Amino acid sequence: MPDVSWCKKGGLRGYVTTRVVAWSLMWKGSPYILTIPVGREFESSVPRSLQWLWSPDDPYYLKAALIHDVLLESGSRWIEADSQWFAAALSERAPRIKTALAWTGMILRRLIQWLITQ
Repeated sequence: MPDVSWCKKGGLRGYVTTRVVAWSLMWKGSPYILTIPVGREFESSVPRSLQWLWSPDDPYYLKAALIHDVLLESGSRWIEADSQWFAAALSERAPRIKTALAWTGMILRRLIQWLITQ
């Protein structure tokens, strides 16, 4: 089970960081470090229809949700944020097949939204 002592339930969005979280963007050991401060609120959202399979409170995906939120809210493109979500989930030893299915669903949803708006 991953260590989630870096966050707690609460805040307006569902979770709050309790200590600084650092994430190497692109690859482990990368010089590009995303540093997330204490007190950063984030959410772990899962469509209601899929919550029987993925809990928004699943500790394997909390760091991924934090990184994903921070990247999207700072102007990163969705493909970048989604790929970092995938990498962060795997770094927490989330189940590979479940993670791949969730990531594929994220990508497909965004592609469908993009096609509709074109």
